Amino acid sequence: MTTAEDVELARALERGELPDGGFHHADHLRVAWCYLEECGGAEAALARMAATLRRFAASVGKPERYSDALTAFWIYQLASARALMPGTGIDAVFTACPRLLDKDLVLAYYSADAASSGSASPSRHA
Repeated sequence: MTTAEDVELARALERGELPDGGFHHADHLRVAWCYLEECGGAEAALARMAATLRRFAASVGKPERYSDALTAFWIYQLASARALMPGTGIDAVFTACPRLLDKDLVLAYYSADAASSGSASPSRHA
């Protein structure tokens, strides 16, 4: 379940509009959650999120900030949470799984170099 505010956040991002407070990790997750609901599955949501983030990063002059690997990681994390908590909203997921709010969670699975380069492969240290 997505909120009207999260849907509007997604639409604003698609229009290339940056929220007044910036676009932070939790905002990325809220848009991804919205896309998972609207697209009906992880693959379609991933394609949509990737296209939106690429377009947005390019529009603010920072195309190098986009990462396929990081986008896929977070989409699949949220898709897993949706599968475990069907019919739940993102705020309930954040309450149940607060580690999702840690943007560095990816480092438990991928090396820092791989995560930042966009060519992530699972870390042997996780």
